[in-house]
Amino acid sequence: MITFETIEHFYNNLSSNGINCNNNFLYTYCFISDDKINLQELNKELNKNNFSSITIEESEEDYWWLSASRIEKHDAHSLFELNKILYALAEKYNVEYDGFDIGNPDGQSAIERDTYTVPEKFKTGDLINNNLPELVIINTALESFAHKAEFRYFINFTIPYITPDGTGLPSNEDLQNLHDFEISIEHHLQKSGINSYYVLRTTYNGIRKFYLAIADKGNAINILEAMKPNTKDLHFTYNITEDENWSMYNEMLIKVATE
Repeated sequence: MITFETIEHFYNNLSSNGINCNNNFLYTYCFISDDKINLQELNKELNKNNFSSITIEESEEDYWWLSASRIEKHDAHSLFELNKILYALAEKYNVEYDGFDIGNPDGQSAIERDTYTVPEKFKTGDLINNNLPELVIINTALESFAHKAEFRYFINFTIPYITPDGTGLPSNEDLQNLHDFEISIEHHLQKSGINSYYVLRTTYNGIRKFYLAIADKGNAINILEAMKPNTKDLHFTYNITEDENWSMYNEMLIKVATE
């Protein structure tokens, strides 16, 4: 049986790719059997439950498959409950329920998505710089971001940390503090109405740098200047550069890919 966790992950993945899961979609449910008659009997019952566009076709592997569609709205809980019903129907007619898929309600075009929503798809690079380790994390999902020209300003935050050994890397405690600080910066900008994208970060020789892409430079400066007196544990500096072609990001992508 398809688990609730699998379905929940399915919806989370849709949301992270900019798809509004609260919309109606064309849900298609598939069944397979080596007995066409069993599928035909199941077909009759599905018809009574408002499934449409039902087809029964023969596969190249000498079994039959049935697809039944219905335009409806689901979340992980409701789809999980419907799946339990479909598994029971499959058992009743001695066929196999083979899962679901979704599509645009018109049955033709692709599902619409918000192109400003970018999933977090991080790639890590363990580099060596002047005989010291340099840790790089970059969000590769931004490579296909459609609005780079709009989000052409990059805030480069620089945060020093104490390195406990000769590697130039922070302690585990400092790693957590640096992570928490980055999260707080992002949340503060968001609460102040500044949309930002986490681009990349580097950790090297006592210095953490991380980069956010923004579209609103002027307001970001005002917000960051107001924040600086309130950061007691970690002191940061920043600068904002304009890079419409995202050259720095592209260079780092190449650097990480070839390491």
